[in-house]
Amino acid sequence: MKRVLPILAALTCGLLVLMDFFVTNPTIDEIGGILVEGVTILAAFALLLGLLNLIGVHGKRLVAHESKGGLSLILILALLATLVVGVALPASQEIAWIFDYVSQPLQSTMAALLAFFVVSAAYRAFRLRNVEAAILLVTSLFMLLAQLPFIQAWSPYMPILREWIVTIPVTAGMRGILLGISLGTIATSLRILLAVDRPYTRG
Repeated sequence: MKRVLPILAALTCGLLVLMDFFVTNPTIDEIGGILVEGVTILAAFALLLGLLNLIGVHGKRLVAHESKGGLSLILILALLATLVVGVALPASQEIAWIFDYVSQPLQSTMAALLAFFVVSAAYRAFRLRNVEAAILLVTSLFMLLAQLPFIQAWSPYMPILREWIVTIPVTAGMRGILLGISLGTIATSLRILLAVDRPYTRG
């Protein structure tokens, strides 16, 4: 019974929300809206639990006097300060200052660090081990060179060829990836609806 009830609940809720997208019925629309709002509320509680878990993990580090306890202290203080300011002054200059002068610079720093990882990954990917790697290397070098102004002035066909590569092969590849993601999402959803995968019964 402990396994049957979660399966029935997941199957019923999933089918009702799915029917809400394809069937025009006031009752189904209302039930689907309630279920979607319920998911939003559950996501908010999950975020709260994650926040409490984060504080608990780093609080234990502080109590245990670990070597990285200082970083944990900074994280907890920054988290609590942002939370207090956000709740007490949700649309104030203080919260805007936090986002403009703390959050955005940190995000820019992370993006700058990611550039080094991208260069490292590109170096490993561009090793001429097979034909696919050679095609990737030649195409990437061409796209980089085609961006340079003097290359465009040297050959008027370079921008045209670059535009063709972006419009046809690159777009086709992106659409193929999106189709693959969509099919994978549909397959995973069907497996959960048909109770082939039951992540809600674990634990």
